[in-house]
Amino acid sequence: MELLTSIFAEFIWTAAIWRIVFIYFLVHLFRRTDISSGTKVTWTLLLFLFPFIGVLVYALVNFKKSKLLFFVGILAIVALGINAYLVYNKPHRDVTKEEGIVITAQKIYDDFKANEADGNKKYLNKAVQLNGEVSDVSVNQDSSVVVNFKTSDPIFVINCTFKTNPGTLKAGDKITFKGICTGYIPDNDVVINEGVLVK
Repeated sequence: MELLTSIFAEFIWTAAIWRIVFIYFLVHLFRRTDISSGTKVTWTLLLFLFPFIGVLVYALVNFKKSKLLFFVGILAIVALGINAYLVYNKPHRDVTKEEGIVITAQKIYDDFKANEADGNKKYLNKAVQLNGEVSDVSVNQDSSVVVNFKTSDPIFVINCTFKTNPGTLKAGDKITFKGICTGYIPDNDVVINEGVLVK
């Protein structure tokens, strides 16, 4: 699984580009005096319902009226396509080759609970080697094994997803898990992914 923070950053960048392009197209559309209000509404619906296709079609149809509009649309689609390709093909980290921050499940939970910003500085996007007691074991929608570590609060856990199958684990086992910390869901769980069983 790709790191949540990385995906979120790419999403923000993509959304920012698309917002600028979309506003540019809408401004161009509503400033036109050569088409009726009904036609403007139709184009607006097309742009909102099918944004990528809408931008491309509008740019092609109006190429003779505004070559700049055409090139902005094409460049935007190319840029977004490149960004999507890079996100999809971004290499995964191999946590087995990284030295993890050695910590207990309780300690990392306490740090995030006390101050999320400080917890992010210490652990976010870093390899952590976690010691603790298994609360429960499950399999997620990607068929990856997920282990929840116990904390002092019976409601909240450290949610850890394995990159490879760790074999048989059960509630009550005391294990060491190494993975990449992807953050804290306020008043909920600390999330660690791409993990392996150390012992």
